[in-house]
Amino acid sequence: MKSLPIAITALVLEAALWQLSQGNARLDTLGAIRLMMLACVVYLVSVAYVLWRKPLIPRVFILIGAICFRITLAPAEPQLSDDVYRYRWEGRVQAEGANPYLTTPEQHRPHDATLARTPTPAVRSGYGPLMSLTEWAGFAVARAIAGGGDVWRQGFWMKLPSVAAESATLAMLAAALPAPALLIYAWSPLPVIEFWWNGHNDALAVLFFVVVLLSMRRERAGWAQAALGIAIAFKWWPGVLWPLLAVRAPRRAWIAPVVVALSALPYWTPQWREYFLTARYMSGYVGGWRNNDSVYGLLLALTGDQYLAKYAAFALLGAVAAWVTWRRWPLERAALIVLFTTLLVSANCHPWYLTWFVPLLAFWPWPPVFVWQLLMPISYLVLVDWYRLGVWNGSRPDRWWVYVPVFLTIACMYRHHVTFHHQPRG
Repeated sequence: MKSLPIAITALVLEAALWQLSQGNARLDTLGAIRLMMLACVVYLVSVAYVLWRKPLIPRVFILIGAICFRITLAPAEPQLSDDVYRYRWEGRVQAEGANPYLTTPEQHRPHDATLARTPTPAVRSGYGPLMSLTEWAGFAVARAIAGGGDVWRQGFWMKLPSVAAESATLAMLAAALPAPALLIYAWSPLPVIEFWWNGHNDALAVLFFVVVLLSMRRERAGWAQAALGIAIAFKWWPGVLWPLLAVRAPRRAWIAPVVVALSALPYWTPQWREYFLTARYMSGYVGGWRNNDSVYGLLLALTGDQYLAKYAAFALLGAVAAWVTWRRWPLERAALIVLFTTLLVSANCHPWYLTWFVPLLAFWPWPPVFVWQLLMPISYLVLVDWYRLGVWNGSRPDRWWVYVPVFLTIACMYRHHVTFHHQPRG
């Protein structure tokens, strides 16, 4: 009987995801947001019940539920983001012999009709070299499956690398975690929505980030550093975690930078100085153009200058990283706090960025992150004006409906000295 409430929540979660897959988020964005928040509420009820009542739930039941959730959204075309079409373009430009770091979609094919669905067509690629190689291979597979002329189906099949990576992440955690901790990851709507539906490529970096965590738990620092290097070579954000590993195994700290450097060799060019333009552009994620920012907006208001705000954001992030290192916290807890701070001080925080936290919650279920997951679909309100009017207002006042409850949760926990312990090893 103790497992009955979990079975009920699984059915409600599946119903919410199925309804999400049947709708059109471009025509009914508010309806999609409501369904996503419903899915998050049901998920949080499941997590709370498992953590507090500790029912004996068969691992196979958790995995069956996880697989059903993913299969439900996998066939649906991405609707909340056009990033898969960006991946398609970057794979295509490489197939045509060009360098995605040195050209933009507008420059490469200025009259291409698909530019309307390609995000930031005036900007060069900003992903890591392994991600660019993955896009190249992914485009070849998508073109073979969908046909050379069906660009929209090609974009759909560009989800394959993310789906494969998230499947591997689920499999590794299923083998490493006890059932309650596994449910925290496996039933989270975030990876299902952002990887299996929208196809965001953060799944590849998350996969190797999980390899880092599991390797460090097995005291294999060399493997952990190599996996971190691969994660950084996919997406740059895992680089903020390199100091946490370096202080734990300083003799292996050189491995991650070498892996990143080796992965960049296929893109070596005599025009390498041009890459500094891309690096300057990428720094805008921390301080520059604004999308759903929180603390960065406050820093900008205090300093009155975006460069000063950016430097202040980097300083805050460095201070927090130094603090958690000095406290000698377990790696999972330290990494979660550093990533949490990274997104709070950054000028950009898209909903799929919160997928970075989900594996860490399986090790350290920190309530503020669960609150953030629940409310983050509100940030998709920016799409209402985007789809109807073609206007993007990334820094909307309603973002505080997301962030204020998160800050209040942290304040309440601090005031009442609430702590959460790590999940046991599997």
